[in-house]
Amino acid sequence: MKAVLPALLLIVCACGSVARPGAAATSSVPLSQADLRYRLADQVGAPLYCNPSQGPIVSGDDPTLAANRVAALRAQDPSEFDAIVRHEHLDAASLSQADDQRVLAQASMLSAVQLTPQGSAYAFAYVLANSPPTEVTGTITAAGAISVARRTPGSPRLCPL
Repeated sequence: MKAVLPALLLIVCACGSVARPGAAATSSVPLSQADLRYRLADQVGAPLYCNPSQGPIVSGDDPTLAANRVAALRAQDPSEFDAIVRHEHLDAASLSQADDQRVLAQASMLSAVQLTPQGSAYAFAYVLANSPPTEVTGTITAAGAISVARRTPGSPRLCPL
């Protein structure tokens, strides 16, 4: 019996699937637009964007205003709110003031990645937040498979005051 147990364990472990290193996980289930934007930011690169709660005039310092903006996001775009909470590993039932600021910053970042329907996929074009700025274009399927068409030098953007 002692010899059978290790062999059985080896057989059970060998039946699992193994992903190729560096391979992007895709799903056959369509992802929300926010999840697709996160997939692009995480795998292609984060977009260059202006965060309204940062800069010379900080508009997000008022915790009540931030909480109200998060509540509005939760009500108006629950799939984006859920994607942000999942991505940032937050507890949606008890967001702190810092969490509210994080949610708003992530919403600003996601809005910088525009997706345009193109057949059964979405086209994207945005400037990466790297130095020097690079514009990246391509497509992403509803299941999250990314195809980068080109990377070209981008122009830096100035955030409004």
